[in-house]
Amino acid sequence: MLGYEICVLSGSVGKVANLGVPDIVLSNMSDVVDHCRRITRISDVSLMVDAEDGFGNAVNVVRTVREMEAAGVAAIEVEDNFVPRQFNVADPGLVSTEEQVGKLEAAVAARTDPTTVIVARSAALGLCPLDEALERINAYSQTGAEALMLTGSSSREQLEAVHEAFLDANGVRILMLGNPTYAVAVKAIYDSLSHLKDGGAMEDLSDRLASPGLLRQVNRTEEFIALQERYLRQ
Repeated sequence: MLGYEICVLSGSVGKVANLGVPDIVLSNMSDVVDHCRRITRISDVSLMVDAEDGFGNAVNVVRTVREMEAAGVAAIEVEDNFVPRQFNVADPGLVSTEEQVGKLEAAVAARTDPTTVIVARSAALGLCPLDEALERINAYSQTGAEALMLTGSSSREQLEAVHEAFLDANGVRILMLGNPTYAVAVKAIYDSLSHLKDGGAMEDLSDRLASPGLLRQVNRTEEFIALQERYLRQ
């Protein structure tokens, strides 16, 4: 409808949408694969998915990649955070570079579709000295993974160093903006329900409502009307 070519199912949004829980790895591989399947079934936009740490060791990563491919996922992120994470405690850090390289190599080898993109996701910029982070990123770039996703950057210096060392040479021009649309939607729902509970009128919300035409596009009304007209017979 809007012309986007790729969408992202983040771990945090997937957990709250599916399970109503925070982003502390309470979902398992089957939860995420099922969520992906429901998205790809109704959308022709390529889907990139946060696959956490691959849901286990390098052998688990093999199954994760194959299950996600079967669900129609186009790009799979595998991160180097140590899991499970907890709230209100110090960050447990990252798995060893050697372990993560093994996971990424396993992910690349597990693909049955050569167009599936393996994304090496790293939080090293936020948790390691810059030189160590660059060493990690370099090691990941040698695994066959087609993309690097870097989180936790805290300074322009970090971005410039990574850009000079890796991104510019590989033509990288993608910026991830987090989950603003999810946050906007949550606030809109909360504000609307609060307004109505406080006795506000429906009419006051009229300028915030999706039009009937937009709703019909979102739920593919015309497609199903056409199916009814073609196949339902008395």
